Amino acid sequence: MKKLWLFPMLFFLLILLAGHLRWEQGPLQSVGAYQVQHTKDQWTGQRWIILFGGWAEENADPDHRPYPLYSGEWFPHFTQEELDLRLEEILSRPEYHGKRQLLQHKIKDLEIQVARAAESTGGDPPEAEMDGDRVRQALYDATWELNTLYAGAKQVLFAEYRAEAKRHELVATIIWGLLLVVTFSCSLHYFIVEVKRWKQVHETYEIVEYVTKNNRYPLGK
Repeated sequence: MKKLWLFPMLFFLLILLAGHLRWEQGPLQSVGAYQVQHTKDQWTGQRWIILFGGWAEENADPDHRPYPLYSGEWFPHFTQEELDLRLEEILSRPEYHGKRQLLQHKIKDLEIQVARAAESTGGDPPEAEMDGDRVRQALYDATWELNTLYAGAKQVLFAEYRAEAKRHELVATIIWGLLLVVTFSCSLHYFIVEVKRWKQVHETYEIVEYVTKNNRYPLGK
């Protein structure tokens, strides 16, 4: 028997082993009330952070829920340079770009007004002081609104990046599964062919042996 089924079976076992060695487990890090597990997908090169723990404080509010509290939540990890680049791409979208520029110009104008008010302090009437307070409050509100805009863009960035990383992970898993199915099917096919061939050879051998025996010892003689 040629045993051709051994070659695809060997590839099948190697691919199966690659699935077992796919994830590289990094160190477990304690950060305050959190446990951070670092891991890496060897196939896609994506690094992940798995969070456990968090604060579970209680208060008088009956609708209070402990937050943030994580139990094996996966978050993609990327460098600060990649974060800044992708965040800039998010902020350049129409729904963020115009509002961002408006807030930046508004903050710049208010900072100039606050600086002028600080230079002219001393002996100002109460109306001027009230105007200065209003300008500072407006500056605080505009800065808070801009920071909120950045925070919302970061949330969109993390959600999109996580979905993209999960999509790459799924594609790699599907390819791995298809390779397993193909190699196992080929191995099974060749094994069945070899078994049928062996049965055929065995039957042929029995027939030849039977004919040879009858020719050597003819019936009735």
